[in-house]
Amino acid sequence: MSEMLTIVKQLGQLSRDLDDAVKKLGEYEEAAVDAEGEYKVAFSRAFRAAQGGVEERKQLATAETDDLWRIWGKAAALVRLQKEHVKALHARIDVGRTIQSTARAEMQLAGGQL
Repeated sequence: MSEMLTIVKQLGQLSRDLDDAVKKLGEYEEAAVDAEGEYKVAFSRAFRAAQGGVEERKQLATAETDDLWRIWGKAAALVRLQKEHVKALHARIDVGRTIQSTARAEMQLAGGQL
């Protein structure tokens, strides 16, 4: 019976962890959208302000906004990592439920009650 209680506690903690991870994912996605917007607006302004042909203006705008592009890229990477973390938590919860079902079936076979 203590094994079942341990499993239930672990599932409860995993559920809380999942809630926190989903909340963080939302925050990270919002930050990534903001970073993308800042980069694109800065690039557009730099492109329009640059002199020369189209390709030269693109290169100048790219160089001028490199720091914002990197911030956006890192924010997008953080979103991808957090999505993988959420998937991993879902998988751990599924495994925990399977273990819980197995433990319950074993207890019933052994004559224990839940």
